Amino acid sequence: MTPAYYIYKYPYKLGWHLARFFGKTKGLVFYCADPLDYEMFIPIKKHLPEIEIIAKNKKTRDYLTKNKIKYLRMPTFPKAVIMARHAPYKFPVNQIVKIGFDHGLYQFKRWTSPENYNRFDRYFVSSEEQVKTAKALGITTTKAIGYPKLDAAFNGTYNENYLNKVKDELTLDKNKKTIIFTSTWNVDGLSALDRWIDRVGELAEKYNVLVTVHTWTEKRKIEKLKTIENIFFLNKFDVTTYLMIADVFVGDYNSLIGEACALNKPIITFRVPESKRTITEVRKMIKNVSIQIDKFDEIETAIAESLDNPRGKEIERKKANKIMYLALDGNAGMRAAEYISSMTKDK
Repeated sequence: MTPAYYIYKYPYKLGWHLARFFGKTKGLVFYCADPLDYEMFIPIKKHLPEIEIIAKNKKTRDYLTKNKIKYLRMPTFPKAVIMARHAPYKFPVNQIVKIGFDHGLYQFKRWTSPENYNRFDRYFVSSEEQVKTAKALGITTTKAIGYPKLDAAFNGTYNENYLNKVKDELTLDKNKKTIIFTSTWNVDGLSALDRWIDRVGELAEKYNVLVTVHTWTEKRKIEKLKTIENIFFLNKFDVTTYLMIADVFVGDYNSLIGEACALNKPIITFRVPESKRTITEVRKMIKNVSIQIDKFDEIETAIAESLDNPRGKEIERKKANKIMYLALDGNAGMRAAEYISSMTKDK
């Protein structure tokens, strides 16, 4: 912890105890550090009673204001807090119930210090395999609930009519197959964005090309993607519906690969170097579920193979799903909400 934390800690604790003494504490709140956090929380929130949102910064406040969502600012003194970041230190009172969840799927990046997870009373993950891995590392707070972000893909919300409207809104050419390009944040060379950003437009004559990148991608690269003619840059935090309408998925070392697996899409991945952030088992899984390439010159052959045989790696994708997901039944958000309610019912 930084020295600033200890300066903050004791005034906050005093404020919380005073608020409790005078009956002014909040009940259950959601600490929203980023717009993506809120998008990830929606499938859980819909199953909970009214819950107040705490906005961390201007970016988040602007997003919530744009969507007409009321919010609080810190310091706020709740009895229980949910968050999608490792920020329980923001609420340094033992009596506050702290519940966390991943803002990405499974564990495509290495776990951080066990302390970051054990500060929570409960930390939701997507699968029992994650729980086992966490325990081996000394993390004792994990609970497998599935992956709420994909609920709408499996509970009938994103049905054929809904997806047809998505296609119409994009004005996709119905005579072309649709390819979605995705990329992770460029840390330790894990992003393959630089291998296709200058050439992805070449595919637009033959295919509908959708593009989404990590929200922390350099602004200049995002702006460049927006200027490429005849491709569709997806300026969305949740791209589930676009994954569903795509015929082929292209990625690198990003957790959207796991979502493409769940949706049983043909997957192409650019090989990335091993680094301190990669996990050997995840690299093997990506290799098993995808056609791997090194450079853009190989992409058209890989796309053609994927379209000719879309079920080519279906068995491997199903095996990977059993590792990454507790269940793909559209009820992960409900499971999380029920567990949250049981933890906070006396608060």
